[in-house]
Amino acid sequence: MSKNIAFAALAVSVLALAISFFGGNGGDTSLGKSLPISNFDAVSVKEFTEGGGVLTISNTDGTETLTQDQMLNNNVLVVAETQGEALTLTLPAATTMTTLIPNAGDKRSWMIENAHTVAATTTTIAAGSGIDLQEPDGQNVVIGINNYAWLTCFREAGATVVCRVDETIPAD
Repeated sequence: MSKNIAFAALAVSVLALAISFFGGNGGDTSLGKSLPISNFDAVSVKEFTEGGGVLTISNTDGTETLTQDQMLNNNVLVVAETQGEALTLTLPAATTMTTLIPNAGDKRSWMIENAHTVAATTTTIAAGSGIDLQEPDGQNVVIGINNYAWLTCFREAGATVVCRVDETIPAD
């Protein structure tokens, strides 16, 4: 009889642990608020929806340097109309990206939209100090009007951060 009581106590403990981990919400396995997730508004295990803000950049002097906080709090960077001026968008220095990409092998991605509508108004991505900027073969780091680019960065074993700029063009 004491083995049955011990087994029942163990089963109740495991069930209580599972309920606290998954939030006790009727079997939904999305991550509960008790998990140490920060800087994201939405996270779901089943579909893996990653939240994040949208930063609109409206700069008329032709250059803008992103900060770690801007990149930390936003997953989408929109370059809005800048009165027909091309924009050079410089990434932060690798040494300041310690919260964004703290450990060797860590990776983070952003989407950059060039929302200009004036012909030949481009957005050029420039490397900050310690950034190894890469592009797919045959492409460049210049984003044309109404185009999008995916910026994916990872930290190497040293202090270097490698960032790939991959532009897409409208298909329709």
